[in-house]
Amino acid sequence: MGVAAVSLIALTVSPVNAEPDTRAKPPRGGNPLPAPPQIRDLDFLLGSYTCDYTPPPGGKPAVLKLNTKRAMGGHYLYTDATLEPGSVVGRSSFGWNPVDGTFITQYHDNWGSSGNYTSSGWKDGHLIFKGPLTQVITPNASGQTTGVKLDLKDDYQVLGPGHFKDTTSFTFPDGSTLQGSYDCHRQ
Repeated sequence: MGVAAVSLIALTVSPVNAEPDTRAKPPRGGNPLPAPPQIRDLDFLLGSYTCDYTPPPGGKPAVLKLNTKRAMGGHYLYTDATLEPGSVVGRSSFGWNPVDGTFITQYHDNWGSSGNYTSSGWKDGHLIFKGPLTQVITPNASGQTTGVKLDLKDDYQVLGPGHFKDTTSFTFPDGSTLQGSYDCHRQ
């Protein structure tokens, strides 16, 4: 394929030149592209929650505070979280990937940990996100420290209005798995 053809393909699929499908009439004065209806499946996360963490054997219990709001015209949810003890402050952004038909989550925290996860949606009362997590072991202000690459699985279940549980599994490079859970109540 010639250079001109490759350049033409690149320009054709470039997000800079992309325009939303405007066949549906956008709301007046609002976002020209309404939020996808699938994002409503994540409404159980909205609001402020206190979560009691039950760790894997040998771990220490903790308390997780969550505050989740709509963002970007409702296209995403942003969750700000604080875990004590440990003074871990993190943010997750939840959204819908319309190309792949999956939910997406991106996570990062003040220790330097980060992850990207996907979910195919609710099945039998479970919303399961899976993906890679780079977990910092010992935070260090130098910008250099040790960590481990894990596979993360978050299994959400709504237990009632303002009450959900997230069972979290971490699979290590050697294949071993640790599991804990968060029992979350809206404040």
